[in-house]
Amino acid sequence: MNNGDYVDWEHNGWHFGAWKIPASNPTPASKVVVAFHGFDRDAKEMGNFMPLYDANTSMLSISLLHHGNSKPLPPLSPEEPLSPQVLIDAIESHIGADNRFELLGYSMGARIALTLFQDFPDKFSRVIALAPDGLKMGRFYKFIVNTQIGRYTWGLIDKYPRINRLIIDAMRSFRVISEHKHHFGRFHTDNPEIRQKVANGWLGHKLFWPKKNKLAKVLNEKTSMEKTAYFIFGSRDKIIPFSWSLPLQKTLQQLNANDSINRGVYFLKVPSGHVMRHRDIVDLIKKKIWHTIG
Repeated sequence: MNNGDYVDWEHNGWHFGAWKIPASNPTPASKVVVAFHGFDRDAKEMGNFMPLYDANTSMLSISLLHHGNSKPLPPLSPEEPLSPQVLIDAIESHIGADNRFELLGYSMGARIALTLFQDFPDKFSRVIALAPDGLKMGRFYKFIVNTQIGRYTWGLIDKYPRINRLIIDAMRSFRVISEHKHHFGRFHTDNPEIRQKVANGWLGHKLFWPKKNKLAKVLNEKTSMEKTAYFIFGSRDKIIPFSWSLPLQKTLQQLNANDSINRGVYFLKVPSGHVMRHRDIVDLIKKKIWHTIG
């Protein structure tokens, strides 16, 4: 992993923490990739994906809200949702509006990246979405984040964690949920710190959800090699399976029904689960991306 430095800054009532990795061979035409990590991970981890970029690319890996030091500042509530406009303004305030930007996101961070790409397509030349969240909104997420009774229910989970564990374990015992979903549920609710991170993280990023038709239209308009999008899925990923991309792919096909031009949008698989940061998987992702270019 490339060496880097921690940086932070404030913008419009928000504090942002990030890990900044310089280009190994900086030039006047150097590029910047803005990266976002996954839930309960850290910004520095995204440095594992630097091999996807050439030597004159630097990285600014921004911590998700309530990770690292990214958070709303008083008098804003800890649950205050960040808007895409505030985030893009904060990015440009830190690294300048004249830079050539790319986007990289992993899991929940891919949802952030895809929303920015959708809302501000002229500011980014390429997006790589790894194990991308944001292509399907789960019913549980929708219930917890978008309804008052859902937020009340989450408060009960936090108030009665032992009962919550008993319910999740019973659902697994009676095969109502799979072993994977049992592990996922326990992981996100088993201690007060992770429950608070889930609550604040979900609420804080609730405005970052790409809209299928709008995203497809933006992707369809990216016609040159400088305007490409890669959706990378793990073939064994049980958290975000490849099938979640099918509605978006179908919408893109409908937009291109009478057009044979390659729009520069690629949906690729690698032999991995949800975790993609290991060097062998990163190298496979790089090969697949270069294969589309070649």
